Amino acid sequence: MYYFYINFKTFKDRTIWIHHGDCGHCKNGNGMFESGSNEKGFWAGPFKELSHADEALNSLIKLFNYQPEIGRHSCCQ
Repeated sequence: MYYFYINFKTFKDRTIWIHHGDCGHCKNGNGMFESGSNEKGFWAGPFKELSHADEALNSLIKLFNYQPEIGRHSCCQ
């Protein structure tokens, strides 16, 4: 499964990374601190295929007037 994280304050300034669910940063969409809070942002997913995460993220960013940098975290390599 794959996820990506949108941080409300920094998503326009930083790369949006797609993560594999087993990644220590992602932890199946619970984040490093596993707080489950959406106060600072949110994890989107799970997506069964990496291509599905790519499609969802690209659809989401079309709602904004800029093109953020998108990357695949090293856990997806």
